[in-house]
Amino acid sequence: MALGLSYRCGCGVNYKVYMPKRKIFGEIVNRVVDWQAVDAREEADGEVEEVQRLAEVSHCSFIDGRVTERLTCSDCTSEIDLTEYFRTRMISAV
Repeated sequence: MALGLSYRCGCGVNYKVYMPKRKIFGEIVNRVVDWQAVDAREEADGEVEEVQRLAEVSHCSFIDGRVTERLTCSDCTSEIDLTEYFRTRMISAV
């Protein structure tokens, strides 16, 4: 399943972010798992489009982590490094 992560800006704008697993886990577990192959399979199976559909249904802005790692809020223009933000949260939860 593709990573469809939620981010809420301090100003209240909600985002649904697709992040490739290689960006989150690649530096941590790179010898055992071929993250690029995992991401390619998820993309080919339409899982990224499903994350985008969920963003639309939940009235969130969709951000494609394949294209950008930085988010600039559409309302308040605050910036965040999405890879670092989600990596910190995902790894600390393990």
